[in-house]
Amino acid sequence: MIEERETQKVLELLTEIGEMMMTSGAHTARIIRNLERFAKGLGFHCELVLTYTGIVISIYKRNKFKTRTLARTVRDKGTNFETISEISILSWDVLENEIPIAEIKSKLEQIKQRKIYYNFQLYFLAPFASVALCMLFDGDWIQALIVYISTFAGFYARRTLVLKHYNHLMTFFIASTLSTLIIHFAGIFFHVQVEQALIVSILYLIPGVVMINSFIDYLEGYFESGTARFIFSSMAILMLAFGFFASNMIFNMPFVNELSLFDFSNLQTQVKAAFEPTGFALQVSKLIFGGITSLGFALIFNTSKRALWTVFLLGAVGYFIKYLLFQELGVNLILSIFVASSFVGISGMYFAHRTHTPPIIFMIPAVINMIPGLISYKFMMGMIDWISNSRGQRPSVEEVIETFSYGITTLFILFALAFGIAFPIIVFKSYTVKGKDLNVLIKKIFKK
Repeated sequence: MIEERETQKVLELLTEIGEMMMTSGAHTARIIRNLERFAKGLGFHCELVLTYTGIVISIYKRNKFKTRTLARTVRDKGTNFETISEISILSWDVLENEIPIAEIKSKLEQIKQRKIYYNFQLYFLAPFASVALCMLFDGDWIQALIVYISTFAGFYARRTLVLKHYNHLMTFFIASTLSTLIIHFAGIFFHVQVEQALIVSILYLIPGVVMINSFIDYLEGYFESGTARFIFSSMAILMLAFGFFASNMIFNMPFVNELSLFDFSNLQTQVKAAFEPTGFALQVSKLIFGGITSLGFALIFNTSKRALWTVFLLGAVGYFIKYLLFQELGVNLILSIFVASSFVGISGMYFAHRTHTPPIIFMIPAVINMIPGLISYKFMMGMIDWISNSRGQRPSVEEVIETFSYGITTLFILFALAFGIAFPIIVFKSYTVKGKDLNVLIKKIFKK
């Protein structure tokens, strides 16, 4: 009876840990590896079946036929890299030091209650990711200010709705519509150009973590979870596009242009001319804004503070490599992004040992600044023109081909981003953050 009660406690504990990791945005292989460490540290073997909305765990000691199984539905979804990091560290602690269940539960409760960033910090600092993206896409400071306000409003709306457990897909639509409405309104009301602002208007909502986790699941062989994540991220992007489309339709109405009350177009031209960097200053600005973009997304993903300097460094250098290859050397865009994301992936494996953090936690924010904003924007605008039929005639064959080429290019860029990050994780997954320093591997390679 005592053994049965102990087994049940361990089973419930593992299920709780698995649920915490699933709701924090961990990919399937990481969840399984961490739970296996916990189980082994507590003297058990475990077998798991994970789906996107549920977890099934079976544990046993010696006799595999004497197993206990527990299944739990996991509905909530989110991203909390701090939770993933702390649970990973705790799993090694349990494996090496055989920590009792009561102490593990106490530490898990501390992880749950831990709050790295206050709400005002998130709402104030996270929009700077969109501001930096706007500058990377050659926007001006007036557009950057508009983007900051629109991102603040959209991020606040979505986070508030998510915390109140509203449907996640609907929160994407509401935040997308709100952000683009503000930008459209500012463009008409103040008579300023807002194209770059619209290009980055909804990029902060892109489900990058889910998309990359989907690709990692596919590479690891977890096709069910990978497919579910891919479908969810596709639906989220569809809702973002629908919000963008709804806002665009509203501001295409004839009477809306009458809302223009001020003319700041000359001021915008002057600001752009006065603050537009050139030469070496332009390259430095790309480096800095690339890092700031990654930092902003790191805050949105609740990344550990100890990893922020790594996120900034990888984000800045990774984007600069992409910029240098594509803009300065004329390398193909997809290849440039693949090389840059591979640099982030391989470097991330190294820095994981320096920050004691799972590498994926700072890899994902570091490559978000390479999302194909301009190309996806052109694809969406082409589709909107088809649907709205604003010119009263069917699109030409050339326009159809051009629009689809933008869409296909966007998919291949996202593929290159995901593969650049996922490949080093799969290749070096045996060289973990704990116990096997990648420096040792590097030395062995060069000695050969």
